[in-house]
Amino acid sequence: MADLKEIAVIGGTGAQGMPVVKALSASGRYRVRVLTRNPDSARARKLAGLPNVTLLQGAQDNQRDLHSLFRGVHGAWVNTDGFTLGEKDELFYGFRAYEIARSERVQHYVWANIEYALGVANFDEKYHCGHMDSKGRVGRFILALGQDGMKSTLFSTGPYMDMLMDGMFVPVEQQDGSFMWINPAPSDVKLPLIALCDVGAYNLWIFDNPSESAGMDLQVMTDNVSFGEIAKVFTEVTGKRAVHKSIPFEEYASIAEPYPGAYVNWALGPDAVRDDSVMTWRENFGAWWRYWGGGITKARDTTVLDRIHPQRIKSLKDWMKYVDYDGKRKSVLKMVEDLSLKNGRSSDK
Repeated sequence: MADLKEIAVIGGTGAQGMPVVKALSASGRYRVRVLTRNPDSARARKLAGLPNVTLLQGAQDNQRDLHSLFRGVHGAWVNTDGFTLGEKDELFYGFRAYEIARSERVQHYVWANIEYALGVANFDEKYHCGHMDSKGRVGRFILALGQDGMKSTLFSTGPYMDMLMDGMFVPVEQQDGSFMWINPAPSDVKLPLIALCDVGAYNLWIFDNPSESAGMDLQVMTDNVSFGEIAKVFTEVTGKRAVHKSIPFEEYASIAEPYPGAYVNWALGPDAVRDDSVMTWRENFGAWWRYWGGGITKARDTTVLDRIHPQRIKSLKDWMKYVDYDGKRKSVLKMVEDLSLKNGRSSDK
């Protein structure tokens, strides 16, 4: 165990971070040090039970805790929680986490990235999506600093395929037993969805192959599909009828908004201290749906993905079969789970 390289992880109890920690642990090549606010949470306890995984109690927005986390480790995998921090604080702590990691002589730094929507859309303000842009700005900053002193890699995801089970992509079951997806996306615009079960393998490859992964923005995808195709594939897999209905965002928001006037960091509750940098849920996700529904994102290179992870799931149909998808809601996203626990409703499964 002494010769294992240690990886520090921020966001390890999240939907994306958990499969990364599990993959690093299962490889037998790494020890993992996971930063967590609450070591007694159900997700933290699951990670603590894995081989070569230790927990460090602390916060992503505490610079002393960041020093403690990065001190003495070989690498770092960092996925700050933009919904909790807010756009402004994620910028500050995203920059500081990188700087502190360099000060602690970390050798390989992986930033869990989302594409910079505003930049990709040629700085058209209608695509300003706070939780995407804060991560995307930090990602560009990291790669711009080059590879001298500390190797760095961006691991860039689009919407999670698993959001079909939790979050904004869950269909509504109709009285006749059929299912309907109701959202602002045009039925024929494709979205690059990524299955969370494969993110661990990609990040294991990143740490195993620094000479190739350093300086890379690895943009991952499972399948590029529209909601019209999602409904069609769902019927093929389950035998249940399904359709997609595209509606204006304002109509959709009246259904999907967590509560009237919610901010994007709604999980903190309506009374959390906020300033002008914190977008409302409608502002943030209005831009989010315009961006992904507008087909603005660039195509992913699946040739690279096939080479890095030959066993990856390559289609929505295969993913639905793999997870035994039935259109019903299941707990996946940590933010949703945290709010349920805060309100006295346990959704941990």
